[in-house]
Parts: sequence; structure tokens; C-alpha cells
Amino acid sequence: MIATRVKGAAYVAAALALAAGCAPREPVEVIETREAMNTLVTVRAVAVSDSAARRALNAAWKEMDEGIQHLDRHLPDSDISRVNRDAGRFTIEVDPLVTSCLSAAREVYDMTGGAFDPTVGPILELWRKAQERNQLPTEEELSAARALVGMDAVQILAFMAEKPLTDLEPLPPRGGPTPKPEDLTRPMYLVGLDKEGMALDLGGIAKGYIAGRMASRMRRAGAIAGLVAAAGDVYAFGERPENLVRKGGDRRWGVGVQDPRYPDDRTRLFTAVHVRDQAVDTSGHYYRGYTVEGRRLSHIIDPRTGWPVDTRLASVTVVAPDAALADGLATAIAVLGVEKGMELVEKTDGVECLLLELAETPTDGAEPPALIAHRSSGFAALEFDPSAPDGREAALLGGSLGACCRPP
Repeated sequence: MIATRVKGAAYVAAALALAAGCAPREPVEVIETREAMNTLVTVRAVAVSDSAARRALNAAWKEMDEGIQHLDRHLPDSDISRVNRDAGRFTIEVDPLVTSCLSAAREVYDMTGGAFDPTVGPILELWRKAQERNQLPTEEELSAARALVGMDAVQILAFMAEKPLTDLEPLPPRGGPTPKPEDLTRPMYLVGLDKEGMALDLGGIAKGYIAGRMASRMRRAGAIAGLVAAAGDVYAFGERPENLVRKGGDRRWGVGVQDPRYPDDRTRLFTAVHVRDQAVDTSGHYYRGYTVEGRRLSHIIDPRTGWPVDTRLASVTVVAPDAALADGLATAIAVLGVEKGMELVEKTDGVECLLLELAETPTDGAEPPALIAHRSSGFAALEFDPSAPDGREAALLGGSLGACCRPP
């Protein structure tokens, strides 16, 4: 774990000082980084004191640990793993955050016509095996895997159930108060898959979903501003206090977008954006993928066809008010392509995007090809030049350079 503490010159929080009846205190920022979710996760908490900031950080890490425990299909005891093991047989009781995340996934699935689908697990497994044996899957294998994909075959249930007798309080003596309904029931959350062999994989939305919950938990724990960055999944809330920015600087959070042509240089930025109470998610092909029969293929799969998407759309950056939405849309737009992806963004309130397309297919040993930048109508209003004076410092505040992350 890496931890730092940032403290600036005077900042007057007048209302807080008057309420506390003491001299004003300047806000501080505490930063911690941990390895989790197959990447480095950085959390920045701004609060009225060092101890308050650290409480907010601890709350965020607790939220992250809980999210991973329930949503990571690679953990044998996670809720998602249990649901997958009993596919086609039983519905499984899960933590409510599982049904919440699946509901967010269902929303993106509906918005994108199935371009984003968390039931893509069987196809991902097919491509993992194809890489192991260095042989492309057959059309018969792809067809069989596609038959096990479809959000409509996911059962998500929530209802009030009777409490087990062992959980009930003893009945009151005769003439005592009648038990209330809430004393006799409890909420239950169930998830099931209709077909044996189906498998949920929330890798296209879980990091964003967890990052958003971490930020909410920090705010409830007392942070006045903060940021969570899990590689390409970033959520920032509030404004940085004046004492923590350069004089006259923008108090919004700066997040850099890496140039996808230089995957080994995470400091090489294409652009950067300022955000407040927004998520920034960048999805690219330059760190993960499949190599089969000498071909380098994207790790992003079109769930409708079973094939990896075209890598010429090298990078998709989405800015949205919700972190799970930004994460899911970044994946979906990589599947939809430039034209349909941009059309979707333009009709979705509060969402902007930057799509970086390679002008030509890269050739080994050749100079990187030019990039064609496609911006939604409101994206330019968020941008700033990271090469300008103070620009680079601001861009790095997000703790994320585009989709840069540690390879699996």
C-alpha cells in the first residue's frame, strides 16, 4: 500500500468553523493506493482533518473489499460464482449489491441492444481455451456458446420473506403488543440462470460499479470531496478546495486519457478532462487480449457474434454521472463501433464520449498510425490540454491515465 498526505495553505470553511465554534481548519487530502481487481486502485479523500480523511479512506476500502467478495467470479465463494455453479438448477440468495449491479447491467444491456451483456461468460471461456490450444474456435463452438448468452435468461428477484423461527423474538405475553409485519419478515434477494452452462461475468461493469459505491461511502463517512481510480474506471465527487490547487486553477478533478498508440508509456496523454460528480471510463485493447494463431485479438467480445471486436477503434472514453453506466457504455461502444456508439451517446442525457480510431491497421516495426478523434457534442467543453502549463499536473490528479492498468 502506498499512502501520502497533502496539506495546503489556508482555506476558510466558514460555515463549518462557525458551527464548530473554533478557528477555521484547512482541508487536507490523503491518498492511498492498493493492488486489487487486477490493477492498482487509488483513492483520494479530502476532508476537514487528517483523521476524517483517513476514516473516509477506510470506508472506501471496506466497500471495495465487500464488492469484490460478492461480484468477482474468480473467487470460488463469491455470490457470482455460486450463481454460476447452480446455473439451470437453482436461484441463489445473494447480497443486495449483486442484484443492484445486475440491475445496472440490465439497463446498459437494454440501452445497447445487447452489445453489453454480463452473461458473456461462456464465450470468454471459449476464447480462453482457444488461446491455450492456439486454435480459433469453430463456428459450431461459437454457436453453442452464443446459445448460452442472453440477459433475458437471468432471474433477479427481491421480496419480503418470513424470518426463520430461530430469528424471531419470543412472542409477547398475552395482552402485549402485536408484532409488526417487519418484525416477522426480512428482505431476500435471489439470482438464477435459466440454462445449465450459463455464466455471469461482470468484468465489463463491476469496477465502475464498485468505484461509484466507494465514492458514495467516502462521502457518507465525511469526505467533502474525493476520487476513486481503478485503472480506467474513475469517479470524482465534489471540488478540490482552493488550498489544494494552484492559485486560479480549476477546482474540478483532472483525468488524463492515454494515447493508445503508446501502450508502454502511461504518461503519454492524448487529452485530459475536468470532471465533478462524474465518472470517466476508458476502455482500450492495448493491455489485454487474446493471441491465437499469431493474431492479436481484443479482449472485448461482441456477445451477439461471439467474436472479438475490431481493434481499430483503439480507445473509448465515456464521461457519465454514474460510474457503472460509464463502465458498461465504454464496453458497449467498443462493440457498437464509431457510428452507432456516437449515436447512442448523443441521445443519452448527461453522457459524453471520445472515440480514438486508428487511421489504418498498425504494421509491426512501422511508425504508429494517425488517430482519428471522434468527440460527442459536449466532450470538448470538458477537455483541457495536458501539455499546457500546469496541465500535466492537473491531468495526473485522477490517479488514472486513460485505460492504463496492469496486465492480467
